[in-house]
Amino acid sequence: MTKHPSMPAVSFDNLAIEYGADDIINALVRFVAKITNPQLSRQQIAMAGMQIHLPMTSVRVFHRIRISNPTHHEYSDMPNLLDAVHIRPTRVDSRGRTTAGRFNTVLVDIGNGLSSNVSDLCVVQVCVVFSLKDHHRKRLFGKLHTKVATHLAYIQWFSKFTVMPSSQHRLYKLKQCYIRDADTNYRVAEVIPVNKIRCSIQLFPQFSSDTAPRQWTPDNVLEECETFYANPFHK
Repeated sequence: MTKHPSMPAVSFDNLAIEYGADDIINALVRFVAKITNPQLSRQQIAMAGMQIHLPMTSVRVFHRIRISNPTHHEYSDMPNLLDAVHIRPTRVDSRGRTTAGRFNTVLVDIGNGLSSNVSDLCVVQVCVVFSLKDHHRKRLFGKLHTKVATHLAYIQWFSKFTVMPSSQHRLYKLKQCYIRDADTNYRVAEVIPVNKIRCSIQLFPQFSSDTAPRQWTPDNVLEECETFYANPFHK
């Protein structure tokens, strides 16, 4: 992570509008409840989160994560592989030209951090990477504030990997996780420590016919398409 944030203060409202972090407040209070009450069930964490008041209305935001992954090469002097994850909203430059936002997909560790089995990994889309000021961390986490990761990520989940990839192309089929009922239709999201992120990963959209829908572009396909194939050969 860079020493200084890309944006020193972005309000929760703007995180929802510009970064797509629609559920950032609820996700953050659930994260606080989970850290301070690790014995609670998922339902109890949601209830406990409703009692937490956030002492801030904005957070510091970072637009890039750099990851150094060991090469595991037979030659010990081989450099580590450098990986970058980009997380930034649409922007307009000084000449009025629009640059589309980038919200990369990554592999996150959902196990003990030691395994590379697909059962211990999951694909997510990173919407925001942020940090809290020290006095806010102390107020939210109390004595545990020194054990909480400095940098956090608001992510949106994809479905878990199947036990085996497709026998035809060796790719894993994934779907975006949604909460749907009569009144809502939104992505399942969570706040996690940035150190849970292993590396970036490529996704291929699944086409329902021989041609891609005309409205799909490299900039919006993660929002327009719901089913993808994960590329296990990228790293």
